[in-house]
Amino acid sequence: MTNLLQRPTEMSVADRNLDTSEEENTMTATTTFELRSTRRSRPHGLDRAIMRLSLTTLLWARRHADRTAVTRDEQMLQFRAARDVELRERGNALLAARVR
Repeated sequence: MTNLLQRPTEMSVADRNLDTSEEENTMTATTTFELRSTRRSRPHGLDRAIMRLSLTTLLWARRHADRTAVTRDEQMLQFRAARDVELRERGNALLAARVR
């Protein structure tokens, strides 16, 4: 075992047979692609309308999901608090109108 550790092992990824006649039988593959500019073109016409519609639908769905996430009791508390504020403001406006 120590003999294996002391002697460096030969390791190579190259083929030992460098005969050129075998090279003719090998196949190499390359990929060809067009280099396009990295600048993206802006959408126009129908594409732009569809993108806006889908974004609007997504935002509506998120608001709708948030709205339904609130329980009915919480919604009633919010409604009553908003109604109380509105009634208080209306009462203050009527009081200010009578003073004049």
